[in-house]
Order: sequence, then structure tokens, then C-alpha cells
Amino acid sequence: MFDLLRRAEQRLALLGRIAAVAFLAIALLFTLGQVVDRYGPGIAFNAYDQIAQLALVWLTFLGIALALRDRVNIRVDVIDTRLGARLLRLRDAVSDLVAIALLAIVQVKIWALVEIGSGQVIMGTPFSMSATFLALAAGSGLAIAL
Repeated sequence: MFDLLRRAEQRLALLGRIAAVAFLAIALLFTLGQVVDRYGPGIAFNAYDQIAQLALVWLTFLGIALALRDRVNIRVDVIDTRLGARLLRLRDAVSDLVAIALLAIVQVKIWALVEIGSGQVIMGTPFSMSATFLALAAGSGLAIAL
């Protein structure tokens, strides 16, 4: 049973990594596209910034979930050298439970913002602000799952 959950968690983390790399590539592509468009032939596309920013928002929230999974998030670890193995495990368990509780609150509250944001169009793109809020929903959901 635990082996099945571990494999599912590893596959979900892999999908998160693939999505994060894809959003990084999108941000890079649209940032470079803006430079080419500015100094090269004029293309009638004016939403480079908006799409690059949206990709960076998604990259940020997916990256937070992946960093929490691998325990590579920024933290102060002065006390780690003074705690024994048992207290370190307790600290990790308590911090994981607190993080899950906070992320669950985000999951409950974010859907109202997604609904409100669906009526706010990001100029020059086919996206609405709900795409930004969905990034937070996806990142917090991924963090809970991982």
C-alpha cells in the first residue's frame, strides 16, 4: 500500500517538475520574443509581458510545492544542530501539519477569487485573472498532495 502511494507521489512530483520547466520555458520564450519583436520586424502581438508574468506566477507556486516536498525551502536551521533525531522528526511533523492546515485554508478561500477573476481579462491575452489565482490553487494543492 505504501509502495503504491510512494510511486503515485513520485509521479505527481515528476509532473510538477515537468510543468515547472514548461512554465520556465514559456517565460523565457515570451521574454526573448519581446526583445526580438522590439528590435526586429514588428509583429502585431502586445502581450509578451503578461504571458511571461503569468508563466512566472505558475512557476513560483509549483516551485514552492516542489521545494516543500524536497525540504529545500529557505529556513533558519540554527536549532537543528542542537536537537536530537527524535525532536527533529517531531519538528518536521508539526511543521508539515501546520503547512497542510494553512494550504487547506488557501484551497477553501481561493475559489472565490478564481470566480471573481474570471471576469477580469488580462489585456492582450485570452486569459483572465482566474489563471493567476488558479496557479495558487494548483500550487497549494500540489503541496498538500506531496
